[in-house]
Amino acid sequence: MKRLLKITSLILASFFLLTIAGLIILPYVIDLNKYKEIAVKELGRSLNREVSIEDIKLTVLTGIGVELKNLKIKNQPAFSKGDLLTLDGIRFRIKLLPLIKGRIEFNKVIINKPTLLLEKNTKGDWNFSDLSGQDKSEKPAPKTLKKDDKSSFDMLSILLISDLELKNGSVKTNIIKIKDMNIKVKDISIGNPIKIDASWSIDSSMPTKMKMDGTLGPVTAFNINEMPINANLKIKDIDLSSYHSILGLPQDNKMSGKGSSEIKIKGKIGDPLASGKVELDSFVFDYKTGRIQLTDIKIPIDIKKKVVSINELKFRLYEGTSKDNIHLDMNEKEPQTKTKLHFESVQAEPFLKDINLSKVVVSGPLLLDADITAKDTAIAKADGNGFFMIKDGKISGLEIVDKIIELGYLVASKPRKIGKVTEFNELSGHFRMEKGYLKAEDLKLTGKDLSVSAKGYYGLLNNELNFDVAAKVEENNLEFKITGTTDKPKYVLKTKRIQENIIKGVIKKGSEKGKLDEKDVRDILKDILK
Repeated sequence: MKRLLKITSLILASFFLLTIAGLIILPYVIDLNKYKEIAVKELGRSLNREVSIEDIKLTVLTGIGVELKNLKIKNQPAFSKGDLLTLDGIRFRIKLLPLIKGRIEFNKVIINKPTLLLEKNTKGDWNFSDLSGQDKSEKPAPKTLKKDDKSSFDMLSILLISDLELKNGSVKTNIIKIKDMNIKVKDISIGNPIKIDASWSIDSSMPTKMKMDGTLGPVTAFNINEMPINANLKIKDIDLSSYHSILGLPQDNKMSGKGSSEIKIKGKIGDPLASGKVELDSFVFDYKTGRIQLTDIKIPIDIKKKVVSINELKFRLYEGTSKDNIHLDMNEKEPQTKTKLHFESVQAEPFLKDINLSKVVVSGPLLLDADITAKDTAIAKADGNGFFMIKDGKISGLEIVDKIIELGYLVASKPRKIGKVTEFNELSGHFRMEKGYLKAEDLKLTGKDLSVSAKGYYGLLNNELNFDVAAKVEENNLEFKITGTTDKPKYVLKTKRIQENIIKGVIKKGSEKGKLDEKDVRDILKDILK
């Protein structure tokens, strides 16, 4: 009996060893390269591109299957030279039991080091638009796909793959390069959600790392836009300098900042819902004439039906705080933005210095509330209203204030007490934006010996000025009109009485130094009211 067991064990061991040896030898015995020409021809015909494969071989030890080495698909001739897609290798692991029954089902497909080049020309065509081989002029009749349609086979064929894995991939486009792409897709089947785990980096001086996990499906419809999605997107080490080209910013603009983000995506692929947050330690935007600096930025995001909503966007700027609401509707040809701004305790002097709108220096804490609606980010298409106020501040470099003070003291025939830097108790006003103009009804500047009120408009596109101004310097009243532009303003006194008082003041002031004739008076007034 022992002898029989021993013989049986030897036979089984020999069978096992022979099987292993056979499996090792099998790939060298069976040469699949004789099918390479057929595979290349069929792929080239279906993709409408030149295709090349270096080697096709049978795999056994890593699982029964087929491996294609160094697969290349040429780029469209109208675009740059080179390849649209290259793969170091693609391995198909075949399920053994279905194979015995005469069916080919893949246990796993592994794609190694794919490199994809995506290009778009000035006409809006992509370099992969001809892959189907269908003429663009052909307009196929609409067809509702059913599960038993033969045309649905291509969609269903991928579902004969249980798992799909992509390793060390990269994608290059006109504006961005993605690297270190790794994707795992598990439990691919009809009627059940498909598990996805993916990660990639945006290539830059400091790569932005992204990770997404969740599910796609179940695949109950054959329109990919109707496929359900439920996923989490996490972004680490956000480096905003990487997004310069993505956002289409001019070369002389620079953007920087670091942070992270978490976004929940659900709904349908063709119309997903997204919600989450973006947090940035800092944000600096340098443009041609100035810059903006923000810190401690918290951005809550909701996306629904192509409408991006940011409710209670919070950040700090120039020692103050901001809490804003932004809604961007991308359903129309011209995207529409609705913005509600609230700035509090923002230090006006460094803020205005950075944005570099003018040489005027204003210091003090700024309060701003505004509601603005704009189309296509164009100032000419912006409408809205708001209110601003700066208390207990200083102002210098504003020509109109200097003119008012100088004229006021001339009327009073007194020496000027207020210096070039004017202290004020309040600078405030309500405003409206309308068809490219900034209109104000109640602008005011009040201080100890000075008060100014104004109403009129300023052209945001042409720098046009048109304001009626009433001022009081100590006990002396002035009224005049400002026209022209910010570069060449014109001041016109509104009453002869004020002009006469000014002339008297000039003569009195001049008589202290010596006699003044009429020409001297006119020259002085011309200099003041130029």
